[in-house]
Amino acid sequence: MRVQAIPVFRDLHILRKSMLEALADYAFLADQLLHKDYGDGILAGCELTTTEDSIFLREGVLFYEGQMFLIKEPMAVAYHPTNTTTVLKVCFSEEHTDGNFIYREIDLFLTEQTELRKGELELCRFKLQEGAVLRYRYQNFEDRNTEFDTLNTIYAAYSVKGGTTLSPEIVREFAEEMLKAEELSELDTLFCLQLLGQEHPVGLPALAAYVRRRDKKKLKELSNLTLYKELARIQKEVYSRERTEAGSTKKRWKIMVD
Repeated sequence: MRVQAIPVFRDLHILRKSMLEALADYAFLADQLLHKDYGDGILAGCELTTTEDSIFLREGVLFYEGQMFLIKEPMAVAYHPTNTTTVLKVCFSEEHTDGNFIYREIDLFLTEQTELRKGELELCRFKLQEGAVLRYRYQNFEDRNTEFDTLNTIYAAYSVKGGTTLSPEIVREFAEEMLKAEELSELDTLFCLQLLGQEHPVGLPALAAYVRRRDKKKLKELSNLTLYKELARIQKEVYSRERTEAGSTKKRWKIMVD
Protein backbone atom coordinates (compact mmCIF):
# COMPACT_ATOMS: atom_id res chain seq x y z
CA MET A 1 0.00 0.00 0.00
CA ARG A 2 1.23 3.48 -0.89
CA VAL A 3 0.34 6.53 1.17
CA GLN A 4 0.42 10.13 -0.04
CA ALA A 5 1.35 12.48 2.79
CA ILE A 6 0.79 16.22 2.34
CA PRO A 7 2.19 18.26 5.25
CA VAL A 8 -0.10 20.67 7.13
CA PHE A 9 1.51 23.91 8.30
CA ARG A 10 -0.13 25.66 11.27
CA ASP A 11 0.86 28.26 13.82
CA LEU A 12 2.80 26.89 16.82
CA HIS A 13 3.32 23.50 15.15
CA ILE A 14 6.85 22.12 15.12
CA LEU A 15 8.42 22.22 11.65
CA ARG A 16 9.77 18.74 11.09
CA LYS A 17 12.32 17.59 8.53
CA SER A 18 9.91 14.95 7.25
CA MET A 19 7.34 17.67 6.50
CA LEU A 20 9.81 19.66 4.38
CA GLU A 21 10.92 16.51 2.57
CA ALA A 22 7.31 15.58 1.78
CA LEU A 23 6.63 19.10 0.47
CA ALA A 24 9.76 19.06 -1.69
CA ASP A 25 8.91 15.63 -3.12
CA TYR A 26 5.33 16.66 -3.88
CA ALA A 27 6.32 19.85 -5.70
CA PHE A 28 9.19 18.26 -7.63
CA LEU A 29 7.35 15.10 -8.69
CA ALA A 30 4.21 17.02 -9.71
CA ASP A 31 6.31 19.28 -11.91
CA GLN A 32 8.27 16.44 -13.48
CA LEU A 33 5.32 14.12 -14.14
CA LEU A 34 2.82 16.71 -15.39
CA HIS A 35 5.31 18.06 -17.93
CA LYS A 36 7.13 14.92 -18.90
CA ASP A 37 8.32 15.06 -22.55
CA TYR A 38 7.39 18.74 -22.92
CA GLY A 39 9.60 20.90 -25.15
CA ASP A 40 11.60 23.94 -24.06
CA GLY A 41 9.50 27.08 -24.30
CA ILE A 42 6.82 29.25 -22.75
CA LEU A 43 4.46 27.30 -20.55
CA ALA A 44 2.04 30.04 -19.46
CA GLY A 45 1.72 33.83 -19.43
CA CYS A 46 4.91 35.72 -20.36
CA GLU A 47 3.08 38.45 -22.31
CA LEU A 48 5.32 41.04 -23.97
CA THR A 49 4.56 44.76 -23.84
CA THR A 50 6.54 47.84 -24.86
CA THR A 51 7.15 51.43 -23.83
CA GLU A 52 9.09 54.11 -25.70
CA ASP A 53 12.42 52.54 -24.81
CA SER A 54 11.84 49.16 -23.12
CA ILE A 55 10.34 45.73 -23.70
CA PHE A 56 8.69 44.08 -20.70
CA LEU A 57 8.30 40.36 -20.09
CA ARG A 58 5.27 39.96 -17.85
CA GLU A 59 4.56 37.29 -15.24
CA GLY A 60 4.47 33.70 -16.42
CA VAL A 61 6.19 30.32 -16.50
CA LEU A 62 9.04 29.14 -18.71
CA PHE A 63 10.00 25.50 -19.19
CA TYR A 64 13.59 24.57 -19.94
CA GLU A 65 15.49 21.28 -19.67
CA GLY A 66 12.69 19.67 -17.67
CA GLN A 67 12.39 22.49 -15.14
CA MET A 68 9.79 25.20 -14.60
CA PHE A 69 10.97 28.78 -14.10
CA LEU A 70 8.48 31.15 -12.50
CA ILE A 71 8.61 34.81 -13.57
CA LYS A 72 7.01 36.44 -10.53
CA GLU A 73 7.71 40.07 -11.45
CA PRO A 74 8.04 41.81 -14.85
CA MET A 75 11.51 41.84 -16.41
CA ALA A 76 12.61 44.64 -18.73
CA VAL A 77 15.27 45.23 -21.38
CA ALA A 78 16.03 48.53 -23.12
CA TYR A 79 15.98 48.68 -26.93
CA HIS A 80 16.91 51.16 -29.65
CA PRO A 81 16.40 51.33 -33.45
CA THR A 82 18.96 49.44 -35.56
CA ASN A 83 16.99 48.85 -38.79
CA THR A 84 18.16 45.22 -38.64
CA THR A 85 16.52 42.09 -37.24
CA THR A 86 16.88 42.06 -33.47
CA VAL A 87 15.95 39.04 -31.35
CA LEU A 88 14.85 39.17 -27.72
CA LYS A 89 16.06 36.08 -25.90
CA VAL A 90 15.92 34.74 -22.38
CA CYS A 91 19.11 33.11 -21.12
CA PHE A 92 19.39 30.40 -18.45
CA SER A 93 22.68 30.03 -16.60
CA GLU A 94 24.22 26.72 -15.58
CA GLU A 95 23.18 25.32 -12.22
CA HIS A 96 25.16 26.30 -9.14
CA THR A 97 24.59 25.64 -5.46
CA ASP A 98 25.49 27.17 -2.12
CA GLY A 99 24.67 24.09 -0.07
CA ASN A 100 21.08 25.10 0.69
CA PHE A 101 19.71 25.98 -2.75
CA ILE A 102 20.29 25.10 -6.38
CA TYR A 103 20.34 28.27 -8.47
CA ARG A 104 19.85 29.08 -12.13
CA GLU A 105 19.93 32.72 -13.16
CA ILE A 106 17.54 34.08 -15.80
CA ASP A 107 18.26 37.17 -17.88
CA LEU A 108 16.94 39.00 -20.95
CA PHE A 109 19.13 40.26 -23.76
CA LEU A 110 18.88 41.55 -27.33
CA THR A 111 21.00 40.15 -30.14
CA GLU A 112 21.16 39.98 -33.93
CA GLN A 113 21.91 36.25 -33.68
CA THR A 114 18.73 34.41 -34.74
CA GLU A 115 20.11 30.93 -34.02
CA LEU A 116 19.55 29.58 -30.52
CA ARG A 117 22.51 28.48 -28.44
CA LYS A 118 22.46 26.31 -25.34
CA GLY A 119 20.58 28.01 -22.52
CA GLU A 120 18.57 30.34 -24.80
CA LEU A 121 14.91 30.74 -25.75
CA GLU A 122 13.54 33.29 -28.23
CA LEU A 123 10.68 35.49 -27.04
CA CYS A 124 10.24 37.76 -30.08
CA ARG A 125 12.06 39.57 -32.87
CA PHE A 126 11.65 42.93 -34.57
CA LYS A 127 13.21 45.40 -37.01
CA LEU A 128 12.88 48.95 -35.69
CA GLN A 129 13.40 52.05 -37.83
CA GLU A 130 14.76 55.35 -36.57
CA GLY A 131 11.95 57.53 -35.18
CA ALA A 132 9.38 54.70 -35.20
CA VAL A 133 7.45 53.26 -32.27
CA LEU A 134 7.81 49.56 -31.45
CA ARG A 135 4.28 48.23 -31.10
CA TYR A 136 2.99 45.04 -29.52
CA ARG A 137 -0.69 45.24 -30.53
CA TYR A 138 -1.86 43.96 -33.90
CA GLN A 139 -4.51 45.11 -36.35
CA ASN A 140 -5.30 41.60 -37.56
CA PHE A 141 -3.84 38.13 -38.01
CA GLU A 142 -1.73 39.06 -41.04
CA ASP A 143 -0.28 42.06 -39.20
CA ARG A 144 1.62 39.73 -36.87
CA ASN A 145 4.22 39.15 -39.58
CA THR A 146 4.76 42.84 -40.39
CA GLU A 147 8.45 43.38 -41.06
CA PHE A 148 9.07 46.75 -39.44
CA ASP A 149 8.38 48.32 -36.01
CA THR A 150 6.28 45.39 -34.71
CA LEU A 151 7.01 42.68 -32.15
CA ASN A 152 6.96 39.37 -34.00
CA THR A 153 6.19 36.46 -31.66
CA ILE A 154 5.69 33.87 -34.41
CA TYR A 155 9.11 32.30 -33.77
CA ALA A 156 8.63 32.05 -29.98
CA ALA A 157 8.34 28.42 -28.85
CA TYR A 158 5.41 27.42 -26.64
CA SER A 159 5.91 24.26 -24.63
CA VAL A 160 3.60 21.31 -25.38
CA LYS A 161 3.71 17.54 -25.01
CA GLY A 162 6.22 16.19 -27.50
CA GLY A 163 7.76 19.51 -28.51
CA THR A 164 6.84 23.13 -29.11
CA THR A 165 4.25 25.09 -31.04
CA LEU A 166 2.84 28.47 -32.03
CA SER A 167 1.58 30.95 -29.47
CA PRO A 168 -1.99 30.05 -28.43
CA GLU A 169 -2.84 33.73 -28.84
CA ILE A 170 -1.85 33.57 -32.53
CA VAL A 171 -3.86 30.38 -33.13
CA ARG A 172 -6.87 31.77 -31.27
CA GLU A 173 -6.81 34.95 -33.37
CA PHE A 174 -6.81 32.86 -36.55
CA ALA A 175 -9.90 30.98 -35.36
CA GLU A 176 -11.75 34.13 -34.29
CA GLU A 177 -11.14 35.89 -37.61
CA MET A 178 -12.08 32.80 -39.63
CA LEU A 179 -15.39 32.44 -37.82
CA LYS A 180 -16.34 35.99 -38.82
CA ALA A 181 -16.59 34.83 -42.44
CA GLU A 182 -20.11 34.37 -43.81
CA GLU A 183 -19.36 31.11 -45.57
CA LEU A 184 -17.11 28.45 -44.05
CA SER A 185 -16.75 24.77 -44.82
CA GLU A 186 -17.74 22.27 -42.16
CA LEU A 187 -14.08 21.36 -41.60
CA ASP A 188 -13.05 25.01 -41.16
CA THR A 189 -15.91 25.68 -38.77
CA LEU A 190 -15.35 22.62 -36.60
CA PHE A 191 -11.59 23.10 -36.43
CA CYS A 192 -11.84 26.77 -35.49
CA LEU A 193 -14.43 26.03 -32.81
CA GLN A 194 -12.12 23.37 -31.38
CA LEU A 195 -9.22 25.83 -31.34
CA LEU A 196 -11.29 28.30 -29.33
CA GLY A 197 -12.30 25.57 -26.88
CA GLN A 198 -8.74 24.41 -26.16
CA GLU A 199 -7.28 25.17 -22.74
CA HIS A 200 -3.74 24.31 -23.84
CA PRO A 201 -1.70 25.28 -26.91
CA VAL A 202 -2.36 23.22 -30.04
CA GLY A 203 0.65 21.28 -31.31
CA LEU A 204 2.15 21.83 -34.76
CA PRO A 205 1.23 18.29 -35.95
CA ALA A 206 -2.46 19.03 -35.31
CA LEU A 207 -2.26 22.30 -37.27
CA ALA A 208 -0.42 20.52 -40.08
CA ALA A 209 -3.08 17.78 -40.15
CA TYR A 210 -5.75 20.47 -40.62
CA VAL A 211 -3.86 21.92 -43.59
CA ARG A 212 -3.39 18.44 -45.09
CA ARG A 213 -7.06 17.49 -44.68
CA ARG A 214 -8.30 20.81 -45.97
CA ASP A 215 -6.07 21.37 -48.99
CA LYS A 216 -4.57 17.91 -49.60
CA LYS A 217 -1.21 19.54 -48.95
CA LYS A 218 1.53 17.73 -47.04
CA LEU A 219 3.99 20.09 -45.40
CA LYS A 220 7.69 19.28 -45.72
CA GLU A 221 8.59 21.27 -42.62
CA LEU A 222 6.84 21.66 -39.28
CA SER A 223 7.92 25.03 -37.95
CA ASN A 224 6.10 27.97 -36.38
CA LEU A 225 6.68 30.18 -39.43
CA THR A 226 5.55 27.50 -41.91
CA LEU A 227 2.30 26.85 -40.05
CA TYR A 228 1.63 30.56 -39.54
CA LYS A 229 2.04 31.21 -43.28
CA GLU A 230 -0.31 28.32 -44.11
CA LEU A 231 -2.97 29.65 -41.72
CA ALA A 232 -2.55 33.15 -43.17
CA ARG A 233 -2.93 31.75 -46.69
CA ILE A 234 -6.11 29.88 -45.76
CA GLN A 235 -7.63 32.93 -44.13
CA LYS A 236 -6.78 35.10 -47.14
CA GLU A 237 -8.36 32.57 -49.52
CA VAL A 238 -11.58 32.46 -47.49
CA TYR A 239 -12.02 36.23 -47.44
CA SER A 240 -10.93 36.64 -51.09
CA ARG A 241 -13.58 34.12 -52.13
CA GLU A 242 -16.21 35.96 -50.09
CA ARG A 243 -15.34 39.27 -51.74
CA THR A 244 -15.46 37.68 -55.19
CA GLU A 245 -18.84 36.05 -54.53
CA ALA A 246 -20.24 39.26 -53.06
CA GLY A 247 -19.14 41.21 -56.12
CA SER A 248 -20.65 38.71 -58.56
CA THR A 249 -24.07 38.80 -56.87
CA LYS A 250 -24.48 42.57 -56.91
CA LYS A 251 -27.26 43.80 -59.18
CA ARG A 252 -26.08 45.76 -62.16
CA TRP A 253 -28.42 48.51 -63.37
CA LYS A 254 -28.33 49.82 -66.94
CA ILE A 255 -29.93 53.00 -68.18
CA MET A 256 -31.25 52.79 -71.71
CA VAL A 257 -31.46 56.09 -73.58
CA ASP A 258 -33.70 56.20 -76.67
